[in-house]
Amino acid sequence: MLRARLLIVVVLLAAAGCRQEVAPLSDSERIAYSVKPAVVRVSAFATADFLYSPESLKAVENALREDGNDVPALQPEGEDGFVETGAGGSGSGFIINGEGYILTSGHVISPTRDPAELQRILRRNGAIATLVRHFPVDTLRAIYRNDALDRYVEPLAAAATLADLRVVNQVELSNGETLPFKVLDYSPPLHERGMDLAVLQVGRKLLPAVVLGDSDTVRVAEPVWSVGYPAVASSTDAVIGGWLSSDSDLEATFNPGTVTAIRSNVARMPVIQSNVAIYPGNSGGPAVNGRGEVIGISTWGHTNAEQIKFLVPVNVAKRFLSEAKVAASSGGEFNVHYRAALKAASEGKWLEAKKELARASTLFPKSPDLMRFGNDADRAIRSLPLWRLYPIATIAAILATVALLAIGIFWALRRRRPGISREALNPGGVETVVAPEGTAGAPQSILGRFTILNGTRSGEKLGLGGSGIRIGRESTICEIVLENPKVSRLHAEVVSIDGKVLLIDRNSSNGTYVNDQKIDRRFLQDGDIIYFGGRNAVAVAFHA
Repeated sequence: MLRARLLIVVVLLAAAGCRQEVAPLSDSERIAYSVKPAVVRVSAFATADFLYSPESLKAVENALREDGNDVPALQPEGEDGFVETGAGGSGSGFIINGEGYILTSGHVISPTRDPAELQRILRRNGAIATLVRHFPVDTLRAIYRNDALDRYVEPLAAAATLADLRVVNQVELSNGETLPFKVLDYSPPLHERGMDLAVLQVGRKLLPAVVLGDSDTVRVAEPVWSVGYPAVASSTDAVIGGWLSSDSDLEATFNPGTVTAIRSNVARMPVIQSNVAIYPGNSGGPAVNGRGEVIGISTWGHTNAEQIKFLVPVNVAKRFLSEAKVAASSGGEFNVHYRAALKAASEGKWLEAKKELARASTLFPKSPDLMRFGNDADRAIRSLPLWRLYPIATIAAILATVALLAIGIFWALRRRRPGISREALNPGGVETVVAPEGTAGAPQSILGRFTILNGTRSGEKLGLGGSGIRIGRESTICEIVLENPKVSRLHAEVVSIDGKVLLIDRNSSNGTYVNDQKIDRRFLQDGDIIYFGGRNAVAVAFHA
């Protein structure tokens, strides 16, 4: 008999395992995974050595004294001094065609487009760095607040020499590959009455690419997500960079927001206003809708208004691309396999998703998003029931165990629960009557009885002395206290309706089960077996 009972338990557990369902990829995960691999960092900057002479520094000192500032200069070592200077920076962009075409904001690449302007900025920044190095900062701040700093910056910049000039125009793909870019077309920033767009090309094929949507369908209050590489979330940031690994710098930031207005600029070009986060470094990155389609390009945010950010509508970018004779396309071998993997994962078909993802990963290796997606697939596959992993072997096993399964179901229905003694199920014996709060001493109408079936209180009998009895782990709010970590503070409640006893789950963490079925509410019948917190928590028999 004992062997038969154990066999029934094994069969029932196996059957329960076959009912497990693996959660599909969520909508937010699908959006992030579909867009992030195609987002790139665009760098357009220059560095140089700013060389200055003691004479030029003395001239600044004399000018400061003439203006009433008695601040002697700190002379540089040797005949000439130098500081490092730089101009430009980095932003974001996204691949619009797997053949190596990238869209970004015009102002992201503008610093290195004009050599004369680039040298002017390098000289100016070098002169400012030199002043900060040799003169009291408090004095320079006071001069700056009075808009008089250029009187000292300009002559120092003009007298200096730039050496070892290094110009960087490159794109970093999301998998860490670094490639030089060439500019195919360019439109100035918004404040110069341009579209603030640029299309670039790199020498790499079979790349991830985004899907361009339709910005004319965008409506106020529609959800939107900006994707990019904000400088404040990288290892180079002065505040938080010290504890961030440089290995994660190409982990794009995925920020949610909503469309707050549809506006137009002074050139009558439409502009999308949003409260989505756009910080330095985000410029040029995509803003996507709930389908993962690009509906705008991050362009500008007001430094004094966190909730006011602007996007160039994607339809404006489409016209720009058409004029540049560049075709946007989300096709290509990588995208075919990768989107098939996303679709399969969204439908819970993790085995198929893993196969398609492996094909995509060979074309775009070392992508952190593809590796994370692969880890999600591995976890899901490990939790799949065996019949999903090995269908042929499972069929053979099912044929061999079908008779035992039938016996197990028969006994489960007859006995309701294996492993519970006849003595525990016997409704006789001494019982404690439990009444709702506030009814102590009042005549009690017994709705039914609970018998605890397991644990140290096994066999304890509780009379249900009225409607509204609360069950849970917290003694201050519950009449029936079940001290088990899987039982919630307020787990369930027993009420009486039309002479029937109704059991209600009160949003418990681990659920309430009646005869193996999870319930929200259920009218109890004599002999029902109730589990508070799951099969391995607290088992109770109900007797009418």
